[in-house]
Amino acid sequence: MLTFLSALAASEDKLNLNKATFEEITQLPITLEQAEDIYYYRTYIDFFQSVYDLRNIQSIDQKTFLKIKPLVKIVPYGVYDELSQRRDQIYYLLRRLAQDEGSSEAIADVWEDMLMSPININSASYRDILNMPIINPSDVRAILCQRKLSNYQDYRSMRNAPGLTHYGATNIRHYITYQQPKLDGKWTFNYRLKFNNNPYSEEIEEVLRESFVPDSLNEKFSMWGRYDLDNASPEISHKFRARMEDWFNLEVGGLLFFKKGEDRDLNMFRQDNQLSSALADNSKYTAAIDLKPADLKVVLGNYRATWGEGLVMENTDLFEPRRAGYGFTKRIKGIFPDLSPTEEFALKGAAIEYGNSFMDASVFYSDDKKDVVIWDSNHDGELTSEDDIFYYIISSPRFTNEQLESSEAYFNEFRPNLTPYPLPKIDMAPRRDALRETLVGGHIQFNPFIGTHLGVTAYEAKYDRYFSIADYADLGQYLIYDSYYYKKLDINDSEISSLYSTITDSYRRNYRRVYGFDWQTTLDNVTLQGEYAELEVDGNMLELGDDPGALVASAYFNFNNLNFTMLYRNYDLGFDNPYARPFAEHEKFDGTILEKQYYLKNPLVSEVFYNSPWSQAEEGFYIETRYKFHRQLTLTKAYLDIWERKSDGRKSVRFQGELDYRPIYQVSLRLKQKLQTNGSEDFFTRAVSKTSETTCKLRAYLTNRDQIEFEYRYTKVWMAPYTSLTNTADPGQAYILPTADVLNHGDFIAVNYIHNFTDYFRMEGAFLFWNGHGVSHWDWEDMEIDFMGSQGMKFWFTIYDRISNNLAISFKYKIKHYQDEELYLRQYNEPVPGQNYVSQAKHKESSIRLQLDWTF
Repeated sequence: MLTFLSALAASEDKLNLNKATFEEITQLPITLEQAEDIYYYRTYIDFFQSVYDLRNIQSIDQKTFLKIKPLVKIVPYGVYDELSQRRDQIYYLLRRLAQDEGSSEAIADVWEDMLMSPININSASYRDILNMPIINPSDVRAILCQRKLSNYQDYRSMRNAPGLTHYGATNIRHYITYQQPKLDGKWTFNYRLKFNNNPYSEEIEEVLRESFVPDSLNEKFSMWGRYDLDNASPEISHKFRARMEDWFNLEVGGLLFFKKGEDRDLNMFRQDNQLSSALADNSKYTAAIDLKPADLKVVLGNYRATWGEGLVMENTDLFEPRRAGYGFTKRIKGIFPDLSPTEEFALKGAAIEYGNSFMDASVFYSDDKKDVVIWDSNHDGELTSEDDIFYYIISSPRFTNEQLESSEAYFNEFRPNLTPYPLPKIDMAPRRDALRETLVGGHIQFNPFIGTHLGVTAYEAKYDRYFSIADYADLGQYLIYDSYYYKKLDINDSEISSLYSTITDSYRRNYRRVYGFDWQTTLDNVTLQGEYAELEVDGNMLELGDDPGALVASAYFNFNNLNFTMLYRNYDLGFDNPYARPFAEHEKFDGTILEKQYYLKNPLVSEVFYNSPWSQAEEGFYIETRYKFHRQLTLTKAYLDIWERKSDGRKSVRFQGELDYRPIYQVSLRLKQKLQTNGSEDFFTRAVSKTSETTCKLRAYLTNRDQIEFEYRYTKVWMAPYTSLTNTADPGQAYILPTADVLNHGDFIAVNYIHNFTDYFRMEGAFLFWNGHGVSHWDWEDMEIDFMGSQGMKFWFTIYDRISNNLAISFKYKIKHYQDEELYLRQYNEPVPGQNYVSQAKHKESSIRLQLDWTF
């Protein structure tokens, strides 16, 4: 196969210099400096009109020209304005982010603004440059230190800055200019439509299908059957943004969005339409002005706020594992307008930000209603506004309070009449906009040297009702519908009882206060940064360590062909900050009773876990590296994480490494290995597991930037045995039957492709076949992840078409066939009476995702 692909690559057309990447140009028989000069000319001076334009480049002498002339060609570049090219770059960037363990839509608008309005590198601040995608602190410091000596005239002069890596320079080239842009006060408008009818995730579907009347097969006793979610309405959003650039920047925008399954009637000509309620409950808006001469920014409406390592403030609805804060996992710091899908933790109010070379300061205010889970704290048999709150919740879909209350009333008609064990009425349930949260906070940061700062962040959130959490001993009565299942609780559920209460035996308050400090210093190619934060409970604000706290500290080493990250984190179990999004392996409540909706009084409460954006309380050490140690060999990403879960002391280890071998540039062979052990020091509990996952990829880079890739993955999962399946639970047994370990394995084969029909029309997709045997398989699809069933096949494709300079459309279609596992129902080692076998169920799913972007 390798020989065939090499021959295919060698027989293809000559290299088109008007479309070649920098890496492709370096494969020509020329020096690295000559390759950079060709790329620089094409990118920043002009496209090549003829192969003889190469002689306009000073470093290309006649001998070099004659050597490469037979190897290259010039295809005239089409009419394609600069703004359109920059807009395409954001789609490319987001695809790269998605392939690196997930992407956040919340940062897409910020980076798109940077692309549409490049910053003058000769006046940009440290934070302006650091917020650009992928670039790291040591590269930013190198740029600013050289700029103190003289301004940059072009890409070449910046590229030669001492200490600036080639990787850092190329990553920011689309986001900067070298002269002050012409300011004419022109407005740019953008409208974006998104349509998506993807199925619910497997976990959320199980929650919605769970019966509120246990052991009943009547679908009307579940939210799925009651609201016919087999025919759920699709997810739809409309986003409008307008931006004006002059001596100040002005931006306004709005977002109207509906999650999958949310009813809507927006017909304004109907008397009973829901337009006004939709605008109130399903919309976001923002207005921002950036007074550049005064270094002042003001944002009204919805905004995004992030500082440090995300311990005090990072308001998103998304959990992203292993966010070390460098490269693809970096945070955009500061205050920005927010028209992202973030809903539960959206900030709505006003924010002001000021910054200069010595100091940055921000103040923010938010007043918004939040979705929460309430419980019958006054024991009057009803769920009302007088009851206390259990916790925040992100629901899918967001049922209205009327839907929730009517469903609970219907289910409560049957629960007390069950035989032989009647159940109490539902006394814990989600409620939409049931908590009013008023939040005030700020951040101040001092920057004594280039690349060095010390900052302080704090906020206070006031509530119009109390949070109250049961003690660990009372969790069963608090959460579980039947006392028989109280034994299902274990020490890991202490993560629930450790949540913050605003009303306890020792105090009664209506607020939550979180404060912390962050730091960063960069010396040559080494960056040290971190953050420490505390949640005020009953300690002294000026005394560290007397309240639940959290710490992240990291070091980053950056070289041309090598980078290396070390990170330590330690989060107290009682550090309950709902706006914290620091580095973690798992989301909060992983492994708790909230993962088991079939035991809960209300299955919908388990969405507190399944949609959790919070990081779990952990202590651990993480190292990561990327190393190009040979022209043909690159360790693209390797990391090792060793951590302990605070709730039960479970120790785990995770390793992943990927090696890329390129015998020629057009062919890539990749080998990836993942190893993970959960419970590395305890092999006597069911929570223990060992996973080994091996992936092989063969990728060919074809002409016209096309790609084809063959991928094979093999996964093994070892788990501890269920001894109760072969031995009864009776005490004092003389003979215990041995039980074998459980070993699940599965494999996966895929073909991925990208084909560029023209410069403006592209298609990518995949064909996949898998066999799970109890192993969970996953796949990256364009910019989203998909988890598959026991065995099956699927194919998907995405078409991207830039119809004109002002109009672009992307369309994705997916079809998936898969089967569930067959189940044998037993009580210990005896089959249960009646129906005790569930055969494999075959499923067929298809979905469409459509996005339209119109700029005018």
